[in-house]
Amino acid sequence: MSRHLLAEIERLKTRILELSDMVEQSVHQAVKSLQDGDKDTAQAVIDNDSAIDLAEVDIEEECQKILALHQPVAHDLRFIIAVLKINTELERIGDAAVS
Repeated sequence: MSRHLLAEIERLKTRILELSDMVEQSVHQAVKSLQDGDKDTAQAVIDNDSAIDLAEVDIEEECQKILALHQPVAHDLRFIIAVLKINTELERIGDAAVS
């Protein structure tokens, strides 16, 4: 496996963890806004949704680029497929927090 592929996979790990942190924060803020009736916190959740959406698109494009350029196999391929699925679900959870 090339160093370039390893670097891109590490960057992908970092990006998906950042997205999960953003989504977790949005869910916590959504619950807090419901409990406290805080409209400002609710607005912050709505405002953060666009950043979550953009991160989801960027991660998906990065996965597609890795698949096209490096043609990973075995463990790396399974990891990238898992990231694609997790990415979609995290974005969906972020949308649910807005609702």
